[in-house]
Amino acid sequence: FPLMSAEVLRRFPASPGRVLALLYFTNGLGGAIGVLLGGFWLVARVGLAGTLMFAGAINLVVAAIVAGSAWLHGRSEAAEEVAAERASVPETAGFMAMSSPRRLRTVLIAVSVGTAIASFIYEIAWIRMLALVLGGATHAFELMLSAFILGLALGALWVRRRIDRFGDPLRALGIVQWIMGGLAIATLPVYLASFGWTAALLAALDVSPEGYTLFTLARYGLALLVMLPATFCAGITLPLITRTLLRGGAGESAVGTIYAANTIGSVVGVVLAALVLLPLIGVKALLISGAVLDMALGIWLVGLARWAVPARRRIIVAAGVCTALLTIGIAWQARFDRALLSSGVYRVRQLILRDTQRIVFYRDGRTASVSASIEGDGGVFIATNGKTDASLPSSWLEPWKEGAPREALTSDATTQALLPLLSLAYAPRAREVAVIGHGSGMSSHFLLGSPDVAHVTTIEIEPEMIEGSRAFYPANRRVFDDPRSVFAIEDARAFFAAGRTRYDLILSEPSNPWVSGVSALFTREFYAQVNRHLTDDGIFGQWVHLYEIDDELILGILAALHERFRSYAIYYTASQDMLIVASRADSLPAPDWTVVGSGGIATDLARILPLTPQTLDALYVGGHQVLGPLLGSGIPPNSDFEPLLDLGAERGRYLARSADGFASLTAARFNGIAALEDRPSPLPTETWTATPEIDRARVATLSARLRTAIDTLPATSEITAARYRKQTLDATLSGSTPPPDWELWFRSVVVVERELHGTAAGVADERFYGSLHGYLARAGAPEVVVASAQFMHALAAWDFTWASRAADRLMADPTLGTGWLPPDMLRDGAVISRLRIGDIPGARRAYDRLTFAGSTELWPRILAAYLAAAEARE
Repeated sequence: FPLMSAEVLRRFPASPGRVLALLYFTNGLGGAIGVLLGGFWLVARVGLAGTLMFAGAINLVVAAIVAGSAWLHGRSEAAEEVAAERASVPETAGFMAMSSPRRLRTVLIAVSVGTAIASFIYEIAWIRMLALVLGGATHAFELMLSAFILGLALGALWVRRRIDRFGDPLRALGIVQWIMGGLAIATLPVYLASFGWTAALLAALDVSPEGYTLFTLARYGLALLVMLPATFCAGITLPLITRTLLRGGAGESAVGTIYAANTIGSVVGVVLAALVLLPLIGVKALLISGAVLDMALGIWLVGLARWAVPARRRIIVAAGVCTALLTIGIAWQARFDRALLSSGVYRVRQLILRDTQRIVFYRDGRTASVSASIEGDGGVFIATNGKTDASLPSSWLEPWKEGAPREALTSDATTQALLPLLSLAYAPRAREVAVIGHGSGMSSHFLLGSPDVAHVTTIEIEPEMIEGSRAFYPANRRVFDDPRSVFAIEDARAFFAAGRTRYDLILSEPSNPWVSGVSALFTREFYAQVNRHLTDDGIFGQWVHLYEIDDELILGILAALHERFRSYAIYYTASQDMLIVASRADSLPAPDWTVVGSGGIATDLARILPLTPQTLDALYVGGHQVLGPLLGSGIPPNSDFEPLLDLGAERGRYLARSADGFASLTAARFNGIAALEDRPSPLPTETWTATPEIDRARVATLSARLRTAIDTLPATSEITAARYRKQTLDATLSGSTPPPDWELWFRSVVVVERELHGTAAGVADERFYGSLHGYLARAGAPEVVVASAQFMHALAAWDFTWASRAADRLMADPTLGTGWLPPDMLRDGAVISRLRIGDIPGARRAYDRLTFAGSTELWPRILAAYLAAAEARE
């Protein structure tokens, strides 16, 4: 930039201020456009590497243009010397009250450094403040950065026609500096009002791709509304400082000098604001400190301008008084309500300020603003930038009394207990353990309950998160009190890059991946890094949420993990959460469920209904044997260079998407994954479950209660309705009268059969099927009904030869059995039965006939990939 400026100044020496301002404007405008172009368009299409190559190509094109211009329009060395000499002569002798050009240079360099520090204090403060309103996703930061740079550019554009006409540039610069500080403070009430504006905006917009586009544009406008007034003034200062130094006789070196000083001030401002002042004084005081610095520089410059001595003193005193009144007045009026700041309006789409909520902790940390609150019912929540990261019911904070009723795991408590326990079951003798992401501290607390664990290192990038989690004490007491607990305040990737320790168990549960930077903990490169830090039989656990995301993004995560780990298994840990347990070995060991009854873990779970093997086995989804063919068939993995998750996660959050394909992988009556993995499950026998909010656990409980003669538990509406359906069907099956409508009746049979068997796989309730087949024979049922019943029975018992024959009869029916059986059951049963008996061509024919062409649903894609892999092996 200094070289460009010097060349243009030599070519247009008559109006150096205008030239400089125009250069600053075009440079800033290019920066603002570049942020948006790169973040919203280029990275999504060509990845990070392609984006860098694109930028490099632009620089090469510019270099070629400049070289060509120099060759075509080169000037003689003498002409350049004349121009340089003319640029070094002061234009207006005595135009300011300065004793020497050296003093002028010192003053302007100091102002350049100081105003850069203030400007980047603003930027850090605004970005942190707006993250609470607009969200902390990468795209939100790109919008804020572009708005900041655009303000600088527009300020330079405005001053270009005026910069050469200022009679006393020091006075003009001082006034601009003071106004800039005042406008920065004035953003505080505007910022507080933006919470309500955002809530109204989100309420008015549709949850649709078009609504997301409008929301993105509106966020850019809101960022400009907050940042533009002060950054507009900041854009005036640098051209004005440079022009003033040129008028003082500094020559072309003024451009490089001021540019360097401003850059140094920017670096100092970022470090000072983000690493020192923000965690020390908070975001509000941080912004005010930057404004006071700018206004102080303005008063100093005004004092150096050409005034009569008495007038100068009065002006300085008046400006100081105005500064104090303005700062105190606005700061007092713009009070930061912690409940408002923690509301997460960008996520919940409305402004919810609970009267019963009590904020017990709030602090602006280096990377996020952390809050902890206690709700009216005593439940505890911890949030970063307004997004709840963990919660526990009040009962967990109270000592459990022996003999008191035991409760079920609900809400966040389910995930916080199951993530560490399921992972530990695959590494029951783990000694060295690392947990990525502190949250409430419950995962580390549970892992420290194992008597075999020697150390648990909790890796957390934000130290205030650890302090805020003390609100969960004593539920998470071991993480603070146990000497085996170690905190590492570090980014997880930097931690593993710098360390050499190998771990028996690494559990990763960072924040949601739409939060900027978090998606880097779900990439193929990070998984390779984790792999190197596991022992030979070490286990890696990865939490993945199924809400505010879609199946394609989850597949990208799994594809990245599939590349780095040879075996893995997926478990449900809540209605919308999963855990992936992975290993470097060719196969995972069998889980040891006795860990839930060992050491301090048993004490922690004394208040909870027993986590039995049946309950824990019911949470299993599937593993690499069935999912691997799809993940290895060209699914693009999330990576550092192709950040698919980072690009798509925020959009998924806005659109309230859900990874329904993964959430329902084991929801069908015929569990195709269990059949392909040859993983049978007995008929459920437990009439209760510790995890009622997980569908498979609830379905298993319903099955056991339907088949239990004596059920002393309170009847829910679900169990009452299921019992009525079963009793009605039993009455029909005991007779021989045909139903009025065979199709409608058989649908009720399918429902009752499913409720009766629950999560069973490879096992059939023979009493039920004996009654069903006997009734069909007595009532003279149509052939398609008999075939449907036999097919369903064969699938339940995993008699795949029988199921294949029954499927042939159903596929010979013109309706393909539709109306009698769920279409997915017929397709899955027909294809998998043939796969299990080795008839791969038959499986292909069945799949092609029974699958809707172009289906994008997850399970048909998994089944198709598995079938293709079987064909390739044949």
